[in-house]
Amino acid sequence: MRAKLGLILGAAGCAVLGALLYAPAGSSGRLADDWVLLRTVRRSTSLWWPFAHNDLGQGTGSGHFYRPVWVLWNAAVNDISGSPVFAHVVNLALFGIVCAEVVVLVRRLSGARAALIAGATFAVFPIHGESVAWISGNTDVLAVALALAAILLALGAEPSVGRAGGREAGIAVLTALAALAKEIAMVLPVLTAILLWAQPGGAGSPQPGGAGSPQPPGAGSPRPRGYWRPALVMLATVAVVLVPRTLVLGGLGGYGGQSLTPIRGAGALASFILAAFSAPQLDILRHPALFLVPVGVLAILLIAVYAAWRGTGTARARLALAGIAWFLVALVPVLNQPLNLNTANGDRLLFLPSIGLAITAGALIAGARRTAVTVAWGAVAVLCAVSCVLVALQWRTAGTESRRLIGEIDRIAPRGAHVFALSVPSDYGTAHLYPDGLELAVQETGRPDVTLTGCMPVQALGLHPGQVSFLAVPGGLWFGRTTPEAPFEVPVLGSSQAQSSTACVFGKGPHRPRQTLGTALTAFVVTTPSRHSYYMYFDGRDMRPAG
Repeated sequence: MRAKLGLILGAAGCAVLGALLYAPAGSSGRLADDWVLLRTVRRSTSLWWPFAHNDLGQGTGSGHFYRPVWVLWNAAVNDISGSPVFAHVVNLALFGIVCAEVVVLVRRLSGARAALIAGATFAVFPIHGESVAWISGNTDVLAVALALAAILLALGAEPSVGRAGGREAGIAVLTALAALAKEIAMVLPVLTAILLWAQPGGAGSPQPGGAGSPQPPGAGSPRPRGYWRPALVMLATVAVVLVPRTLVLGGLGGYGGQSLTPIRGAGALASFILAAFSAPQLDILRHPALFLVPVGVLAILLIAVYAAWRGTGTARARLALAGIAWFLVALVPVLNQPLNLNTANGDRLLFLPSIGLAITAGALIAGARRTAVTVAWGAVAVLCAVSCVLVALQWRTAGTESRRLIGEIDRIAPRGAHVFALSVPSDYGTAHLYPDGLELAVQETGRPDVTLTGCMPVQALGLHPGQVSFLAVPGGLWFGRTTPEAPFEVPVLGSSQAQSSTACVFGKGPHRPRQTLGTALTAFVVTTPSRHSYYMYFDGRDMRPAG
């Protein structure tokens, strides 16, 4: 009874900690894809409608992503209250649930101390901002909450479920819901198999009693017949889910435009590893010396796992290796989408993989014999918690700036105009502004007569006017200049040119000193003007008429 109470209190503590760290972002409102999501949920006219459309509300054969459970979840939230504040509160609560699930998961695999360390590590992980502080980011939080529930059931964490058939039905339902919330759950069978391999004893065997050291594999009851069946049930469920997904999307889906190549995959993997072992405030591309931070942390981790394996704690090393394997496997579905280390755009893709690192941290630190190790972990955890709060505050500022910028566009744009925004603020620090969704935001906030094409994205590191300027050149060409505090965003992998539509093509100009990887200080924009064209640009703080 005492152990159960301790588990409940530990899980609740980690849940509250995680939610409080990102609470400042609750007033950030709707940003970027949130407006696209709002349009989609308003189109959802029945319980079955999302199952026949993609996540953008488009019909069969339109590609993109198939996330009907996520659409239904957000439609229900919007039906309860159309306020974005309510949507943020729900997302904070959902993140708290995931933090608690991590505690329960690791307690099933190891001791109470390891569970608490893993849960706290996950709660303060500084790369969760995009998932927790952004309404549209809740696709990862929802899918992971359902996926962890399926895994807990698979590991026998809920013995009251009853007969094996009932438990397997529950596993199948939760797996299907997770896969229909986001495609990252397609790796759920492999993740479950990894934890079944690492789990002490057989499924449903007595829990380890040690506070820091789990029992060695094989302790307790032997692995029973059908031990791997939960992973097979998940695999069959994922195969079934792929059928409607393929039919509705007209193929595998995805962002499109970039095919997975060895170079792109390796670059994406490197970006995820660097982001996972650092904090977004370090800005390692602008300050290359700070690459030593993620490299050093990774080296310490690998040395610790090796030392645990060579020592007497074989079970502890087994669990730590399972966490690393979880991290790598969970990255497989997203290796075609590199993370932007300048803006942390894409850190939501690390939400599921970071659970593996939390498992590894719990296994290693709980088994450490030196108090200094725990003290060092605590100090790093405090720094990470501060990083999370700073990220949440950036999202709140981004929300304030978004409302101001939309007001400026509403005021400047002539009636019935098609606006070319030669430069648009894609991000403020690590928070999104408008990499997407600006036209919808303008139309939803009082100017349905205006259409808008956003061109060159700008990373707003500091909000100061007069940083960006554009010069008109004959032939529909605009030449732009900016400063290192508001650089143009350009692809690191792939073509240096891009287009937001057939009416706007843009790319980086000649190289200039002080521009970092993924940014440019000069750019060109080519537009296809129409009779009602009107030009404006983001100057580093404000929207201004061009020309």
